[in-house]
Amino acid sequence: MNHTQRVAHVARQRRSLTKAVVLESVERYLEALAEEIASGEWVDIPYIGKIQVMREEGKGYLTAITADGTRQPRKVRMRLRTKLRLYERFKLRCRELI
Repeated sequence: MNHTQRVAHVARQRRSLTKAVVLESVERYLEALAEEIASGEWVDIPYIGKIQVMREEGKGYLTAITADGTRQPRKVRMRLRTKLRLYERFKLRCRELI
């Protein structure tokens, strides 16, 4: 299910909500969530778990592929580390779907 289908699904569940209202609400929620995640603190996502994205100074080198297809070593300047702690109920739900 993509974003548009998900919005239509929610709008069908509540007859008083139009697709436009649902779309605006979901997009505002996701924007606020993205800003909160970017702050680097643990963020609780209801029914799923907690997420944290941290910015760290990079170490070492990696091999980058340039526009012409050649490989070139490049120093790592910055690294984003993502931590995710899923709730047990969500994990069980995922296992049931497999």
